[in-house]
Amino acid sequence: MIVGVLLCFHYPRAELRVREVLEMPVKKKEFTFDELEIEARQASGLEKLPFESILSKAFRKFRHFGLDQSTWTEEQTEEFMDHVEELGGGMQDQMMALVPPCILNENFDINSLTIEELREIFLFVRGGDVGDEDGAAPLDQ
Repeated sequence: MIVGVLLCFHYPRAELRVREVLEMPVKKKEFTFDELEIEARQASGLEKLPFESILSKAFRKFRHFGLDQSTWTEEQTEEFMDHVEELGGGMQDQMMALVPPCILNENFDINSLTIEELREIFLFVRGGDVGDEDGAAPLDQ
């Protein structure tokens, strides 16, 4: 469980005080790869915020393609995804930023994972697949 702190400013003295402590449930999952057990948590909204911002910027730039991505041509989709990657929102950037802090095992070498294992953990960390009971819609949907 992550403990969140609700902060408030007391004007005019502008002092920062803790007003209330809230407990927020965080989804966790254990992964087993051969004999290796890894516990991970989902990324918080704050951790995913930079990538949501990148997607918003990209969608604004390419709004002339239309709002429904399923109607885009293959070339339009490729151009959009290239732009997202240029802005730092590609899958590699997301994996590198989101997976390491969400691994809960102490003294774990993330470099010992294969790309397939990383992808499986990443899908959970970023919110799972659409319709997946483990989380929300992924950032690129």
